[in-house]
Amino acid sequence: MFGRTVSFRVKLRVGIAVMFLSFMLPLTAIMTGALYRQNSHLAVQLAEAAMDNTTSDVVGGVRALLSPMARVVDLSVAFGKAERDSLRRVEGLRPLVDVLDKFTDLYALFFGFAKDGAFYEVIRVPPPGQPGLKNRNPPASARYALRIIDTIDGERVDSWIYIAKWGEVVGVERPKATYDPRTRPWYAAALATSEIATSSLHVFSSIGRPGLTLSRQLATDDGEVIAVFAADLSVETLSRVLAEHRVGGNGVVFILDEQQRLLGHPEPDRVLVDVNGHLEIAKAVDFSDPVLADAVRKRTAGAGDRFRAPLGPKGEEYMVSFSRFPENFGKDWTIGVIAAESDFVGPLRRASAMIVLIGLTFLVLASIAVVWVSRLLTKPIQALTEETDRIRNLDLASEVKVRSSVLEVQTLAEALGTMKTALRSFGAYVPKGVLKGIVDSGVGTEVGGERRELTIMFTDVKGFTRTSENMAPEDVLNQLSIYFEGISRVLDAHNGVIDKFIGDGVMAMWNAPQLDADHVVNACAAMLACRAIIHHLNTDLVANNYPPMPTRFGLHTAVAVVGNVGSHDRMQYTALGAAVNLASRVESLNKPFGTEMLVTGAVEEAARERFVFRPLGPAVASGTSTPVLLFELVGAVGDAPHAATADDLLRVAGWREAYVAYVDGDWARAAEAFRAHHRRYPDDLACRLLLDRTQLNAADPERADFALHFSEK
Repeated sequence: MFGRTVSFRVKLRVGIAVMFLSFMLPLTAIMTGALYRQNSHLAVQLAEAAMDNTTSDVVGGVRALLSPMARVVDLSVAFGKAERDSLRRVEGLRPLVDVLDKFTDLYALFFGFAKDGAFYEVIRVPPPGQPGLKNRNPPASARYALRIIDTIDGERVDSWIYIAKWGEVVGVERPKATYDPRTRPWYAAALATSEIATSSLHVFSSIGRPGLTLSRQLATDDGEVIAVFAADLSVETLSRVLAEHRVGGNGVVFILDEQQRLLGHPEPDRVLVDVNGHLEIAKAVDFSDPVLADAVRKRTAGAGDRFRAPLGPKGEEYMVSFSRFPENFGKDWTIGVIAAESDFVGPLRRASAMIVLIGLTFLVLASIAVVWVSRLLTKPIQALTEETDRIRNLDLASEVKVRSSVLEVQTLAEALGTMKTALRSFGAYVPKGVLKGIVDSGVGTEVGGERRELTIMFTDVKGFTRTSENMAPEDVLNQLSIYFEGISRVLDAHNGVIDKFIGDGVMAMWNAPQLDADHVVNACAAMLACRAIIHHLNTDLVANNYPPMPTRFGLHTAVAVVGNVGSHDRMQYTALGAAVNLASRVESLNKPFGTEMLVTGAVEEAARERFVFRPLGPAVASGTSTPVLLFELVGAVGDAPHAATADDLLRVAGWREAYVAYVDGDWARAAEAFRAHHRRYPDDLACRLLLDRTQLNAADPERADFALHFSEK
């Protein structure tokens, strides 16, 4: 039971926090969701109630406009009966002027005669800045226009008399008489009933603006029509009532007539549309407001008189209500109310979001408190866990400083401290890569090894033995320590393992003890990085009056034996074999070639896609008999770190031209190309060597030898 494997593990303080949040988050979400749904339902109910109240208010407001008009028309008819014989006089219009003075919502009062179409009208002149009288130019001081169309001396005359007040005439116009009241909708509507008639929405001839007309016939006792009296109400007045009853910030209230035209809208300027040069009342389905037009279309398509739907180009949600005017109103008009759902639900959403934010804030604070309390309990254990991770990663620099009042935890902390100190001391004598391999991969401490492909690097500081003779031993030790520290960091960053320090030189290897699939590439990159860091080091040394440490590198990759060498009580993890010796020989060949970084053909073949190499041909090092193909490592390809410069690429390209001729045995062409290269790069010793060999081969082609032979190391 106790040996059972547990596949899922979690930190204690995290587990406590997760359990707390697993309970509190769903509970908070459920409460917030229920509250939001309830409040949303309440907001929609409030919106619908507001829409119903608006409908009632609009009906009342329209009644409040039309009822006084109806009384005025009734009074006008009564006045006409009493003054029938004197109606066709200018003085007969004075009572109408007095009525307009009292009823500011009325636009005009007028009457037309049935017998000859005579027409008498009092018009309220629109103030400056508002649409004026159509085709008229009244004086600025005019408040009313008295329009009289009658027959004088056998000629039909249309007279416009502008007055500032009764008796004060400020202007007169007499255009051609073309108007006949008997052809107008209001006249026809009055003839159809003995009561007050309300016309459909139509365009007033005097101002070219839409409005309504209330009219009533004046007839004799035997039913003969004498005249029709009427009063005009402009759509602006009706629109003002609608604008005062907007529902929400983005809602709109409007009135449709029997023909589904816009009888009223809060923006009266949008009601008229130009159709082939004539002003007409806009149909709702073609209205310029896409939200209103969509609502009317959906109703026509069967959505009903009350619905919720996305409207307009943005598809926002709206609540829509259509209500007919009461039957006793006498007109088949419809009031439409459109309210944006966001105007009612939006504040609720913001409030809910604020509630959620506050709740989450409390949850976060509570979670922090829970984590803090749990951390007090688990902090010593967590610190010990972190220490074991540091030991596993060979981070041995710091001391174990865990303190706990729990005896077992404190004992474990002291044991870890002792182990860390021992590993730190051991690591000073053993390559860090080897030690890490022992910890990570379980490499044992038995004597023995295995065959493995390795990439091996040797370095040497040019002339350091001679320059260090004049330095104090302490300075030599300090300078070498700084030098080795820089190289060690670079090699460690590129998966390299330092096998040993040999005087001022370094032996390093890749692909052991830990496997590295890119060991050749990593080794080449490490050489370039070492060159860069040594360049900076030499700059600092020279600036402080110390001799520089120019370094040569040799790199070879091949199969070697790697493992523990020595006795059971004292051993070393190292690499052995011909590959190691060859890597050392390659490093020494930098001196005659005048190069810094030499690699063998095996290295070039494995890394040629990632780095720029200059071929130097085969060479036989001192103490060997087999030629080895050599290349100079120039830089990385493309924009990789330590990439070859444009000058490097130009130099290598020119060199390759000479080298190809050399390989082809075209000694004359090769000699000429090497001379051209030497003129451009006179310090290139490799060019001098191959030029000499080319000239020797050209002198005795039968005994031509491509390899360079060296007798000194």
